[in-house]
This record gives sequence, structure tokens and C-alpha cells, in this order.
Amino acid sequence: METNSFIGKLHAHLFASQEEIPKLFNAKEQEMILRYRAAFTKWLAEPHLRDCQMINYLINEFSIKRSQAYTDLNNVKSLIGNVTMAGKEFQRYRANEMILQGFELAEKAKNSLDIKKAMTLIKAGEALSKVHKLESNDPEPSRWEDIVPMELEPSTDVSVIGRKPIENLDELKHKLRVKYGTEMN
Repeated sequence: METNSFIGKLHAHLFASQEEIPKLFNAKEQEMILRYRAAFTKWLAEPHLRDCQMINYLINEFSIKRSQAYTDLNNVKSLIGNVTMAGKEFQRYRANEMILQGFELAEKAKNSLDIKKAMTLIKAGEALSKVHKLESNDPEPSRWEDIVPMELEPSTDVSVIGRKPIENLDELKHKLRVKYGTEMN
């Protein structure tokens, strides 16, 4: 089975109806689709899950081997894109919701206990924002194709780096070998 064509087909038909799936995919591919759908929806519902948690979910839910779970996870990542960014957006949403809840509580406050609860919610939202560095912009990804490696050519000529060559270098090497020991290979 050629993986690239399967992933391409899967990308186009991941959420096709149950009637269409058998027409498009063989039995083994249908099992894979069920796993990919489950992982896809789980990760979208809980973007804060780490890779190891998703691996364990796939192993426990579908009774597959760890190596298969890693392969599935890699394919799911290619289907849904950068989940870490989704996770950051999810945390941003949570922090905003906490802060808004705090403001609503503060507006409806009837006593000092309600105000303390509101302040706690607001501070928790701010702390969540700080921990996940939500106030900072994400760095632009490096464009590797724009990086040009330096052209270097090895040389034994010291004048290349701006030094004066040593006169009678071979004679000096011979004297040093006689003085400090035998010739090294």
C-alpha cells in the first residue's frame, strides 16, 4: 500500500459517510480511518493533550501496538496541521473566558466574598495567560530554503587567513620531531 496516495485519499474523504467508505477504502484502510477519525476528533476536542497522551489513547482505545500508534499519530498530525497552535488558541480562549467570568462576577457581586471570587478568577486567567505566553506573538518559522551555506575550501596555506607562512617549515618539523620524540603517523 502506498502511504502517500492513502493519505491524500484520506485527506479528501476522512469524514465521508459510512456508505461511501467501503467503496473508497479496503478493510485495513477502513480500520485505520476509524482510528484517525477518533484521534482527530479527540485532539480537536482536547488540544492541550500531549503526543504521549494521544499515543496512550490510541493504544488503549484500539488495542494497537505502540509503533502503530506513532505511525497513526504522525498521519493524524499531517491531516490536522499544527495542533500546538490550536492548543495555544484553546488556552487563549480559556484565559479570556476566565477573565470575562471574573468581570461578570464582580459586576453582580453582593459582598466581599463574591468580589474575592471574581478577583481569583481574573488572576487565574492572567496566570494562565502568562504561563502559556499568550501575550507574545509566535515567531515566524525559519525559511530554510533562504539560508545559504558558506562556501569553504580546506587549505594548508596559512596566508589564506592572513598569517605569514613559516619559512623552512619541513626543516622545523624535523627538528621538533627529533627533539620531542619519534615521527608520528
